[in-house]
Amino acid sequence: MNVLLAYDGRDESARALDEAARLAVEEGAAITVLSVVPKEARGTKSGGHIGQAPHAREWVAWAKEQLAQKGVAAETKVVFGDPADEIVREAESGYDLVVVGTRGLGPLAQHLLGSVSRRVAKRAPCPVLVAGAEGTRKLEPSAAVR
Repeated sequence: MNVLLAYDGRDESARALDEAARLAVEEGAAITVLSVVPKEARGTKSGGHIGQAPHAREWVAWAKEQLAQKGVAAETKVVFGDPADEIVREAESGYDLVVVGTRGLGPLAQHLLGSVSRRVAKRAPCPVLVAGAEGTRKLEPSAAVR
């Protein structure tokens, strides 16, 4: 099983990382950690991105180290663009599952604000495991033609 872990360094991503690690240990899943730097992020002299500390490359390196401590090997990728678009684009390259975190916003807030996890779940070509403070849900693909 090939798993794409969307990781942005936030607490919600840490829950997703735990779920991806569990899958890797229990089912032998191969993990790719993906961090997306949004278009609106501005670069800094230190090579990071304003509003995104620690920086994306540091995030994926930290996530890879956390997985390694659990005995899980992982690949890492950092891309630039709209987070939901880039996660879906990467998922289309051959993953069996996408794991994302969520803040657990209610339906009204998600509708008004937009949610990366909600957008990914609607468009991904494979199931999406959404990990949040209130638990984890596996959503089957609505975009998949299987």
